Amino acid sequence: MEEEPRTDIEKFALRIAGRRLYPYQAEIANAILHSINNNLGHIITVLCARQMGKNELSAILEAFLLHEYDLLGGTIVKAAPTFKPQIINSRLRLMAMLRHDLLKKRVWSSFGYMIGLAPFESEKRAQTGARILLFSAEPESNVVGATASILLEIDEAQDVDPQKFDRDFRPMASTTNATTVMYGTAWSDDTLLARQKAINQEIEERTGEKRHFEYDWRVLAKINDKYKQFVEAEIERLGEEHVSIQTQYFLHEISGAGRFFSDMQLDLMRGTFAYQSEPSDDEIYIAGMDVAGEDRPMEDGTPSRTRDSTIVTIGRVVSQEERLPRIEVVHHQWWTGMHHEHQFQAAVALIEKWSIKALCIDYTGLGQGLASLLMDRFNSMDVERVQPFTFTRPSKSRLAYQLLALVNRKGIAFYRKEGAPYPVHLECWKQLRKAKSRLYAPEVIDFYVPPEEGHDDFLISLALIGEALEQYINPPESTIIKPKKSYTDESKY
Repeated sequence: MEEEPRTDIEKFALRIAGRRLYPYQAEIANAILHSINNNLGHIITVLCARQMGKNELSAILEAFLLHEYDLLGGTIVKAAPTFKPQIINSRLRLMAMLRHDLLKKRVWSSFGYMIGLAPFESEKRAQTGARILLFSAEPESNVVGATASILLEIDEAQDVDPQKFDRDFRPMASTTNATTVMYGTAWSDDTLLARQKAINQEIEERTGEKRHFEYDWRVLAKINDKYKQFVEAEIERLGEEHVSIQTQYFLHEISGAGRFFSDMQLDLMRGTFAYQSEPSDDEIYIAGMDVAGEDRPMEDGTPSRTRDSTIVTIGRVVSQEERLPRIEVVHHQWWTGMHHEHQFQAAVALIEKWSIKALCIDYTGLGQGLASLLMDRFNSMDVERVQPFTFTRPSKSRLAYQLLALVNRKGIAFYRKEGAPYPVHLECWKQLRKAKSRLYAPEVIDFYVPPEEGHDDFLISLALIGEALEQYINPPESTIIKPKKSYTDESKY
């Protein structure tokens, strides 16, 4: 038999949201309300793994406070790193809570960022009762002047600039000594959330008063089997040491940007097969091509040195019983400072020599011209051997996760060191070891080699061959000419 809700917020959540709060959600909510009700003015920090309901809890808490303060009035201020989509999503969650029959007839909104709840007794309900103001915490946003008399909330506080908080938001709680709550997940050890977490932990150690609440994914996994299955699948897909797993699910802070490949993942990519200078007749080859700029000669006629090189990574596709195909990288082509006209000629020769079935090529910036020429040369109505890839923040993130999934399932490996061209092997593995990752947003990841530590052309070419495999296995529907069915031929049935 399920335990009955014990506190007012728990009873409210059951009535409005239709379900009981998880124990950790109730603990957070009751701590925040204790500070509000006793005018303690605490700054409370909340770290929860992704998808553990902190946004839902925030919406329930806001609806509860609007309801409780409908006669007294007052203001909640909520800020998030961006207005779109984060504040918009917060608004949608709150409005979903306020659609309940108990509340919906008293709801009003204004200016797109203000939502209020009028009291039952009010005849003129517009602009009366308690309200919430929803603000963007982007550095350029203008939010000075609001007062948080009930509560100040900072969502995804790890992404809010500390100076922006100290200058524009913290003063909003000053005249009423309002409680502040910062929600988020872990990232680096120098964020606004990490800074306040350290202060709260020091207070707890000194006084025993708990102001920091932290729950990693295992807390919810114990009571929600579907969530457990999801996170375990993500850990298997990306690897436990991956930066997004460590920060978003285990809540471990990192110092600066994290490594893209763990030592275990690097070991998974070490193959035992030989480097090939020539193709074999009975093998299927695909390739990824990262395109660099061409060298412009100096005034005295000597060639300048470009930062990047054009790298072509060639791999053979190895079929596996009951498993997805595997890529075995057998050859690298490395061109530095080559004019694009010569790169085109060399690429044509390489594609024809190796009979490349699928080539994924960088189609961003300088790569567009070369990619277009190769597409004109090798693509036809029924076959597209050359696939362009345009790098954007979302597309590069998808490429990163795809590559990590490929590595983790032992789906890609490199030729062994013995017999391979020494400079090629050395530079390739140098880039793989130095590769870093950083999160732009909860699910958007970047991967790169810091400019001061070297180049990333081998790394990008490797990611593109992963996309080439996807294109080879699942070619775009537009390139497939399906045979016409005959509905009169009885032999078809």
